Amino acid sequence: MADTTTLQPEVVFDDNVLAKIASNTAQEVDGVLSLQGNLIDDISNRFTDKDRPQTGVSIDTDDDDQTVGIELTAVLAYGKNGQEILNRVAEKIAKAVKSMTGYQVTKLKMVVKDMLTMEEWRQQNDKQQDDKQPSEKHPDEPSHHEQQPSEKHPDEPSHHEQHPSDKQPKPAPDMQH
Repeated sequence: MADTTTLQPEVVFDDNVLAKIASNTAQEVDGVLSLQGNLIDDISNRFTDKDRPQTGVSIDTDDDDQTVGIELTAVLAYGKNGQEILNRVAEKIAKAVKSMTGYQVTKLKMVVKDMLTMEEWRQQNDKQQDDKQPSEKHPDEPSHHEQQPSEKHPDEPSHHEQHPSDKQPKPAPDMQH
């Protein structure tokens, strides 16, 4: 007698996974400075060592239909066109979510919490890093989360370079962004 049952595998993605995809993808778009959460997210981030990637992202999924609605709370670059940024964010997130999960993004809303100049953005980041860092941090030390425009190219010689007779293996370059 032949077995007539067939295997029907099913995968369901947790909202945190969908939020992470949306958050990481949105922050790749020029003009998106950050995604920011509500007061509870802001308070919880003060007590954790690393920011949660899904902060500032709300997800509403229908696992049966494999659809997702996404709401982002964002800080955008001052002087940029918010509607154009939203269009690029929506297109990139829809493609990323579809390719990684198979889910269809049916709604994407962006709440713009603020628009900051680059100077305002740097000042805000410096203040947040100072609040999170222990007091031993040297004030001239750049934050590891922010790229300094004046940083030299990794191939340029350093004034701290070792003498050729002190050869030691070079550490691998940091691939994180």
